[in-house]
This record gives sequence, structure tokens and C-alpha cells, in this order.
Amino acid sequence: MTVGAQEGCLMWFRMTSLKTREPDAVGNLTSQGDRARRRPLSPVVPVAFGIYAVLLMVLTLLKNRLSFGGLWDTAAHDQRSLDLVLFNGFQDPPIWWGPWVNTFGNIALFLPLGFFLYVILRARGTRFPWVEVVVFSAVTSLAIECLQWVFAVGYSDVDDLLFNTIGGAIGASLAVWTPRKAVPWASLALTAGFLAVLGVMVATNP
Repeated sequence: MTVGAQEGCLMWFRMTSLKTREPDAVGNLTSQGDRARRRPLSPVVPVAFGIYAVLLMVLTLLKNRLSFGGLWDTAAHDQRSLDLVLFNGFQDPPIWWGPWVNTFGNIALFLPLGFFLYVILRARGTRFPWVEVVVFSAVTSLAIECLQWVFAVGYSDVDDLLFNTIGGAIGASLAVWTPRKAVPWASLALTAGFLAVLGVMVATNP
């Protein structure tokens, strides 16, 4: 290949590269692949996520004040407790179904977190949203368990950390298979469900 042909190929490559890259909102060049990974986010999602985040704090840090239909004794959560042994609650529980309610309750508690986070991260075009959701779910659960211990508002249990993280992973997996058009409706349904739970807790407590 002659020198002229090489220069022509190089010029064509540069022109093609510039055509496939456009300035974003802040003036940075972004490729078509970057923009393809980003998907528009319905305004319903961040609003629903914000409501859920508030409800999550209420349901985890006010268990010594509110109970769901009497499933747990609020007075029993007005203490500081730390359990670092996995599945310790399944050994001779006072009520046989207690550990199962705690297990599935912790999974359900973080399922919306995984769903919302995956949808938001996918809209931002991150490369590994599912992995990031699992990590963030674990960190969030750990932070809540630490707050419960610091303020003596319940049981800080390693089982909660595990099942919360599993719940976040399941929520992210559900978001993967949820059609984009159904995401706003799914977000509203999840938020409405948690609002209903909070309503029952408030109504059944003096």
C-alpha cells in the first residue's frame, strides 16, 4: 500500500469515528454504543423509588414501634442484639413459623430495592448493573443492621444481611425480564404494596 493510500485510509477512519461520536449534554463525545446502552427512564421510577426508600427506613428502624398484624412483639425489638451465626434462628425457635416469616420477609423487603436499582442503573448505561445491585443491596443491608445495633432498635442478624442481599438479587433479576413499557406499572405496584403494608401496621398498632 502506498503512502498516499495509507493517509487516505487514516483520514477515512478519523472521519468515520467522528461521525459515530456526538457531544452529550456536557460537551463530551459519546459513541453510538454508549447512547444505545442508555435507555430513557420513566419519571415514575425515581418517585416510586424515593417513596420506597422512606418506607424501607420506617419498616426496619421502627420495628420497636410498629408491628404487622402482631407478627412480632414491638417491645422485644426495643433492645440491642447481635447475632453473627448463620441460621441460628432456626434452632429451637419459640414459634416454628417465626424464622420462616423472618426469612421471606427479609427477601421481600429488599426485592423492590433490587428492582428499582437495576432499572435506574440500566437507564444510566452501566456495564454490570446486576452485580452492582447485589453489592449495593448488601451494603445497604449492612448499614441498616449497624443502625439497628447503634440505636438499639432490634436484632442485628447476619441472616438478615444474607436474605436482604438475596432479595435484592431477585428484584434485579425480575427487572431484567420486565418489559420496559411495564416498568412504571411494576414500580407503582411495588410501592402500593409497601404502602398497604405500612397502612396495616399503623392501623393495627395503638
